[in-house]
Amino acid sequence: MCNFRMWYKTDEEVYVLQCVQCNTYQVRMRNAAFMFDTFTFTLFCEVVADLHIESAELKPGEPIKIPTFNQGMDLLLERPALRELYYLLDGADTEMKAAQMTSLFYY
Repeated sequence: MCNFRMWYKTDEEVYVLQCVQCNTYQVRMRNAAFMFDTFTFTLFCEVVADLHIESAELKPGEPIKIPTFNQGMDLLLERPALRELYYLLDGADTEMKAAQMTSLFYY
C-alpha cells in the first residue's frame, strides 16, 4: 500500500507528491495528473526548467509542447501555465532538498 508524502501544493488541484514506498511521483495540474519514476521525474523537471527559460523568446499565447515521458501524453501549455508548472516543480525540489539536508543532522 502506498504511503504518500506531499512535497509542494499551490492549490487543491495543483501539487507534487511522492509514494515513499514505491518511489513514484505524481504531478497534478488541475485536470491532468502524471505519474513518474525517480529518473523520469528528474528528467521532466529539467525539461520544464529549460522550456521555462526558452519561453521568454516566444510570442504571448504561443503554445509550448512539454513531453511528459508517459506514452502518448504531452502537455501543451501557454507561458503562464508553464510558469505555474515550473514554480510548482521548483518548490517541490526545494522542499526535497531541505528534507535531505535536515535528515543529515537527525540520524
